Amino acid sequence: MFDTMKVARKIREARIARNMTQMNLADAMEVSYQAVSNWERGSSCPDIGKLEQLCQILHLSIEELLGADSASKTLSRLLEKEEATPAETEPITIEQIQEVAPLLPPTDVEKLVDDSLDGQKEDETLDLHAIAGLAPFLDEEYLASLVKKAHVQSLRELTGLAPFLSEETLDALIENAGASKDINEIMGLVPFLSEKTLDKLVQKMLPLDDWNGLTGLAPFLSSKTLDALVESAEGNDNLTAIVGLAPFLSEKALDKLVQKMLPLHDWKSISGLAPFLGSNALNALVESADPQRDMAHVVSLAPFLEEEALDRFLQKLPADTHVDISGLLPFLSQKTLQRMAEALMRGGNLEALKSIVPFI
Repeated sequence: MFDTMKVARKIREARIARNMTQMNLADAMEVSYQAVSNWERGSSCPDIGKLEQLCQILHLSIEELLGADSASKTLSRLLEKEEATPAETEPITIEQIQEVAPLLPPTDVEKLVDDSLDGQKEDETLDLHAIAGLAPFLDEEYLASLVKKAHVQSLRELTGLAPFLSEETLDALIENAGASKDINEIMGLVPFLSEKTLDKLVQKMLPLDDWNGLTGLAPFLSSKTLDALVESAEGNDNLTAIVGLAPFLSEKALDKLVQKMLPLHDWKSISGLAPFLGSNALNALVESADPQRDMAHVVSLAPFLEEEALDRFLQKLPADTHVDISGLLPFLSQKTLQRMAEALMRGGNLEALKSIVPFI
């Protein structure tokens, strides 16, 4: 691949050595002053049709201007090829075309690609990775016709091509590709796929073997597919992974998720779900909780719980146990608070009573 900055420096140095201004060189090359300026800043390179003329004006060889790397040799072959008959020339490989594509018009790149593919053996497959390197220099329609000839073995092969293909073309390629169970294979394609195709891909993966990375897909999936993911989840590890999908799940799906997690062993993960849960799911969580063992966890959910659910939860607490319920007091009903206050007064526990009074 060309180092455009090295080429830029070489053009500038050779121009100055010839005592020419940028305008002088532009006039000699019959191009605009801005074109020469862009060459010398490395913003662009002269196209292949201007290289020989530029080298003659600056008294440089192609190798001196572009370097002695493989790209320079390929370019020299192209210039020689224009004067040779087809029988005297060997097709240039896709990898070699990739190196010189920035200097060629799109139609010239397409012609070289066609010649290269015509020279391939019948059992040779199209290298999608190499084609991806040419994608910025090819017409979208031509690129689409090219990749449709390829056999897609892995969805990762399409990642480099995706930004240059239409949604319709990309969807068709994926439709014909083999199913994958690896979410990471499709992550690079997600922004370029239709919701319908992405849903199909994910549904083909069910049941998932690896739930890592699922959260990154959620904003692009339909509610139907997200609900199907919840339905297919089994085991606490997978269910915990789905917690990250909460902002994108329907209340119905979340209720099912919570039901699958009961009896709850991981209260840490459920606290992140609370803002998204409906009353049915929250009530089910509290019903399954043990007041002596899970008090601190229920306190963390208290802002999202109904008073009736908290009242029933406290009624399960044995009278002779000493559990700190102060965190629940702001969320209890007046009826429950008054009942507790009366019990404390009868027992003469004035210190505990003081903590309840501010909420009555």
